[in-house]
Amino acid sequence: MTAERPKSNRILPRWRAVLILAIILVGFVVVLTRDTDLQWWQDHTLRDQGRMRYMQDRPLPADRGVIYAGNGTALAVNVPAVTIWTDPRIFNQYRKDWDKVAAALNLSPQVLAERVQSGGSGFAYILRQGEPQMGKALNALHVPGIYVQATSRTYYPLGAVTTPLLGLVHLDHHGAAGLERGYDQWLAGHSGTEKVLVDGQGEVLRVLGARHAPVPGHDLHLTINPQIQYWAYMTLLAAQKHFGATEGSAVVMNVENGQILAMASVPSCNPNSRRGCGNPADYVNNAVHQAFEPGSVMKPFMVAAALKTGSIQPDQSFNVSHCLPVGGFCIRDDVVHHELNVAHILKYSSDIGAAKIALRTPAQAIYDMYRAAGFGKEPDLGFAGATGGVLPQPQTWDKARHATIALGYGVSVTTLQLAEGYAAIANGGYHVAPTLIEGQPVQKQRIMPANIAAHLRHWLEGVCAANGTGILAAIPGYAVAGKTGTANMANGKDGFQKNKTNATFVGFAPGFAPKLVMAVTMRGSTRYWNFGGVESAPVFRVTMRHALQELNISPRWCGGKACASKNKGITATQAEIWAEGGGN
Repeated sequence: MTAERPKSNRILPRWRAVLILAIILVGFVVVLTRDTDLQWWQDHTLRDQGRMRYMQDRPLPADRGVIYAGNGTALAVNVPAVTIWTDPRIFNQYRKDWDKVAAALNLSPQVLAERVQSGGSGFAYILRQGEPQMGKALNALHVPGIYVQATSRTYYPLGAVTTPLLGLVHLDHHGAAGLERGYDQWLAGHSGTEKVLVDGQGEVLRVLGARHAPVPGHDLHLTINPQIQYWAYMTLLAAQKHFGATEGSAVVMNVENGQILAMASVPSCNPNSRRGCGNPADYVNNAVHQAFEPGSVMKPFMVAAALKTGSIQPDQSFNVSHCLPVGGFCIRDDVVHHELNVAHILKYSSDIGAAKIALRTPAQAIYDMYRAAGFGKEPDLGFAGATGGVLPQPQTWDKARHATIALGYGVSVTTLQLAEGYAAIANGGYHVAPTLIEGQPVQKQRIMPANIAAHLRHWLEGVCAANGTGILAAIPGYAVAGKTGTANMANGKDGFQKNKTNATFVGFAPGFAPKLVMAVTMRGSTRYWNFGGVESAPVFRVTMRHALQELNISPRWCGGKACASKNKGITATQAEIWAEGGGN
């Protein structure tokens, strides 16, 4: 039998208890200190960081002002669009869904990846001003980290018909060209912001309230008539294609109040299609940004200066049978005539006759008439960078320049200036400042006596009659007055290109009581008979006929129908010869 061991009570060292208690106390102090630090000292910092992560200011886009035509038709409007953006920190975690996202946005996966990487660490644009259907398709996928924001974009109902005039708008809703750029401060709205609460994936949980409401832009009301604008553009485009012109422009204006009813330009582009206006040349307003040597359309203003100073008499005649030596070269006519009065010098566009009249007239008087008619002055219509052309000071004119400036060489003008100048002939001698914005006051100033303007109107009617250079501008039932101009384009080497021309026609109707003036210019044409009377006059005829009908300006009636031309036997060949200046 074994003896049982006695039980012993083991006593732990006192220092262990003290150590455990000390550790507990230190931990409690650390926790209490950290809690105090978080609750008191870092309270504002932590709350700010929390707000940064879960409370955000989201932009509220503002609508751009609408641009209206004179009859109330909208020319530039706002339509719904969406902006797609991403937070790459979240979106990168869902790469398995990128193919579906790319398909919904009509993007390739490669392009989507490039756009995600193109932004910062927390933000990148994927698509701006996209179709609303894309936003709906994307929201249906419920992919975290990519978001849809409702916005708007500018839509142009007439497309390419108005692009050079109205211009374009950047993705940031600011004007990039044309009137959109010139009146950007008026049209552009001011974006607002709203405070939202988001979750960890960036989804909006609650809108906390608007901080700043968006302020829409102001509307802009133009004097443009959309029907006349349409016909001016379409006929201009047809002429450009037929004659192979590099560019062209046309302006239709009310001769009494200066209101511009159409301002068309080619080439153009459709701003409503994505990447439709990639070439800057397609949205240049050639009517105000392109200056050119106009040729014979300047002759009526030189004649007006000569009549005003008494340098010639209205019934005076000149011998034009021989070339006129000036400054080492001889001024000639395309077709030989013998003796022409002032009316026939304009009708057949005789360079010899015009030069002889110019050399009788003081250079200062011709310059003053050109200047008073609007040449050499920049337009005040809201087009950034619009040109005033070139009009040399009369002190610099030698004999050769004195003669050739009267023929439309050595001076450069714009299509708008030509319409502006001819309006003064049409309305009885008053220069009227052109306007594009409705409600602007009429600014008139007499630049030639009424009797001189009446003489010119009558003589310019002859230009558009049989044997005249503007026969192709004639409109059945209406008296039409105008002038052709053809100038060879400069080659940049103190000479001229043989085959490329500036082809111009300027006219007004009805001739007995003019209401409308129209200037047409085609540049760089190389095909067929690229003269002003052949190339530009038909653009005038088609557009002006529609404009007169649009404004309910009736033709002259002969019995029960509109008066027809008395020259029914004119052949197409004869018309072309007359348009070139050949007469009979």
